[in-house]
Amino acid sequence: MTYVSNDPAWWPVIYQARITSYFIVASLTAVVYDWALTFGQEFELVWMHRWSLMTVLYICVRCLGILYSVYVCAVNKMSLHCTNKDNQRHCQVSHSRSQM
Repeated sequence: MTYVSNDPAWWPVIYQARITSYFIVASLTAVVYDWALTFGQEFELVWMHRWSLMTVLYICVRCLGILYSVYVCAVNKMSLHCTNKDNQRHCQVSHSRSQM
């Protein structure tokens, strides 16, 4: 059920949730932007040379790091839980993990 309120007591909680979600999106954007900018150099300097253990380790760390950051952003969801006790509404922001 969706509950819409204009109660000023919720504003700090909503502000915190909004800032946190902006930070998550900005972090993911920075990681993908860095990867896109350096992919040409990476292809030339890493992929086109003779493969070694260090080449494989570099590629694993680079690709798994990007995949992990995308996974964390997709799985971690923020939600706002509100309860009504003694005619006073209490709200808290929580991070829940969805199943993928």
